[in-house]
Amino acid sequence: MNTLTRTAAATVESGVLLGVMTALFLIFFIAWVVWAYTPSRKAQLDAHAQLPFTDGGSE
Repeated sequence: MNTLTRTAAATVESGVLLGVMTALFLIFFIAWVVWAYTPSRKAQLDAHAQLPFTDGGSE
């Protein structure tokens, strides 16, 4: 196998690896967003959204 063919094969292999990693990160991100915004978490998200407006009682 000549140098050009070897370099091309290495480039394709790394490209496939990067493509698989990108697809996995996209799947994890979408799953995280779906988990965060499920209706069962709405009460908890609303409570967290009000935290800046509550008195911490530190004074």
